[in-house]
Amino acid sequence: MKIIAILSTVFTIIKLSISNCYWSENCHYKYFSSKTPYEFVRGDIRDSFVKIKGCYAISVWSLVRHGKRNPGIDYVQNMLDATTMKYTIKFNHENGKGSMCAQDVENLYNWEADPKLFQNVHQIADEGYQEIFGIGYRIRKAFKDLLKSLDDKDYKLRSAYGAWIENGVKAFVEGFGNTSMIIEKSNADYDIMAPYEACSFYVKEVKNNMKTYLEENKYKNTSEYLAVKKRIQQRTGMDFTLTNKNITGLYDLCRYTSSGLNNTLSPWCAIFTKEDIQALEYVGDLRHFFRNSYGNPINEIFGRIPLADLLERFKTAKNGKGKKLTVYFTHATMMDMVYSALGLFKDEIPLNGTFRNPERKWRSSKTATFAANLMVTLNRCSNGESTGYNVVFYMNEEPLKSICNEGVCSWEDFEMKLKPFINTTTAFC
Repeated sequence: MKIIAILSTVFTIIKLSISNCYWSENCHYKYFSSKTPYEFVRGDIRDSFVKIKGCYAISVWSLVRHGKRNPGIDYVQNMLDATTMKYTIKFNHENGKGSMCAQDVENLYNWEADPKLFQNVHQIADEGYQEIFGIGYRIRKAFKDLLKSLDDKDYKLRSAYGAWIENGVKAFVEGFGNTSMIIEKSNADYDIMAPYEACSFYVKEVKNNMKTYLEENKYKNTSEYLAVKKRIQQRTGMDFTLTNKNITGLYDLCRYTSSGLNNTLSPWCAIFTKEDIQALEYVGDLRHFFRNSYGNPINEIFGRIPLADLLERFKTAKNGKGKKLTVYFTHATMMDMVYSALGLFKDEIPLNGTFRNPERKWRSSKTATFAANLMVTLNRCSNGESTGYNVVFYMNEEPLKSICNEGVCSWEDFEMKLKPFINTTTAFC
């Protein structure tokens, strides 16, 4: 009986090992904080735009984060260091160390980096170009009656400062189907698309202040995060202690070399369990929460600036003199700040480094994904006797139901919500 019991245990272990192979799993966790491919979270404005009887759009305003870009120089070095681990992982596997499946190890060993990933530092990636191209294409199709014929005075396109963002605007107009559209020159002072960058107070007291990252660092010392490191250590069979930089490098390889357009995840993701990815996602959530969002009251002030622009532009459009299309291209930081100014995705208990709430509302994988966007439409409505207006909010091309009535605001509610932002000042900078 003992022999049977032992054999049963062995077979169970083998079966569990096979069922946990990354390459054969049917469902993977695809949320990588601010490096999540847009295709993993987006809707389709062509299908999801709200149709209300008697109403039609007269103006579309949007704030769009840049598409997928290559990592910055500091992260590139971590990733390059991590790429060499594939040889050690293969060696360890062949010598009975580690617990990765044979096919996962083989896929990882055969993986080769796209040279542009490490050479074109901080530039928009091909996939990022296509992400923004798609947004331009779908907006044109969704609002074809409004946008089918635009004079130069009918639209406004401008990006925050930065080559990777500015190149994304070119993708947008290409997808829109009119490459002759005028793209306004970006402002090195960042103005309404990234006012925080020109604010020395923010840069010093928030962005570059170590206190901003206290909760993130606290979480990295919790038993949950240390268990992540231990699992990765065991799966790879490494005989040296993996540092947080090692983990970050491996995680970045997973998320930067996954593709939403092709719906394929990187072989590097096989190093992590679902629980590992969820914990690493939370590290990103903490960073975004304290640097860009509710973690510091200053952040909400910056978020009011684009929203004041939204209100003013819709007021002008309502009076028959506004733009049919206004699109600003920006950073993840600005997206977070705008949602904070609107009071959205605010948890009753603020995010902290001691406990990861799986049901939290604040998720950087949704607010700050590559090509994340807030789209707002002003609609004129008529019942034959009177004319009115409503405003519809969309997040990543799906109705933003957590604002107003299932995402649809009366003009009065919309104006009341945004009117306090009109006189926002950054004099504290």
